Amino acid sequence: MPEVPAGELGHAAMAITSYRTVSPSVAASGLRTHQLRYENLGDPRVPRPAEEFLAASRLRRWNREDGLSASAYFADPTVTALAELDREADPGDAVALPASVPVVMELGEAVHRRRSVRTFSGDAVGLPELATVLRHAGGITAEGDVELMRGGTAVYRFRTAPSGGGLYPVEIWCAALDVDGLERGLYRYRPTADALAPAGGPNAVTRVLDAMAVPEDLITLGAASALLLLVGRPWRSMRKYGARGMRFVLQEAGGIAQNTHLTATALGLGSVDCASFYDEEINAAIGADGTAAAVLHTIVVGWQG
Repeated sequence: MPEVPAGELGHAAMAITSYRTVSPSVAASGLRTHQLRYENLGDPRVPRPAEEFLAASRLRRWNREDGLSASAYFADPTVTALAELDREADPGDAVALPASVPVVMELGEAVHRRRSVRTFSGDAVGLPELATVLRHAGGITAEGDVELMRGGTAVYRFRTAPSGGGLYPVEIWCAALDVDGLERGLYRYRPTADALAPAGGPNAVTRVLDAMAVPEDLITLGAASALLLLVGRPWRSMRKYGARGMRFVLQEAGGIAQNTHLTATALGLGSVDCASFYDEEINAAIGADGTAAAVLHTIVVGWQG
């Protein structure tokens, strides 16, 4: 009998497990594919964290706890603190962004034309184009005075993407792969300074790329110009809103992603969402612990091939 390669045995085992009905061995196997998940919905030994999150983050009528938690954010000390969000000291080596490229495409046309682009040309994107994408994705577009109870005002800064309570727990990081006018490296976009703060050199970019799980024949990441990483800090929102705050973090990430795609479309660039990454590896690559700060999503940007 010919020897069967180990890889084929693995695939065969997965196929068999996929279509097996309710089985007492599901907890022991650790292999839960689409059919097995569905067939074992009633088995209490099979964890269901996504549904548990939805249940845990429900808002119920007469919930005094959430109301009291949120009310503290209207007091002068917190209002003053929120006015200073993300206004950390200038590191001194930040890259000032050039003027944006005019975006003249009508919104309806950009929405109509937006498509996921998975094949890129390998041509470099200019720093002005990247700056335009970043500003439209999550830049500051307005300021407003908020009156304090003790007198005086605090200045709030508003961004392109909506954020629950104006807490802005999602940061935009950029792995510059091939950007004309920007050294290959990892950067953190700072909306308040309208600049890119260096967060790592070429080795950090390599580690980020190594953490991506998408095959090159599905997305030509090697020919893209930039990889945007949406990094969430959930407790900035959950401190005020509890578990429900995590919903707001994910909603904000979605708003940033949509802004990115519409801007890329209007500029003639290609972009695609990519959730195919190994979480522990990509978090380690940017120095995040995966809980207090974690990569939520990535977006690939470049010229369409």
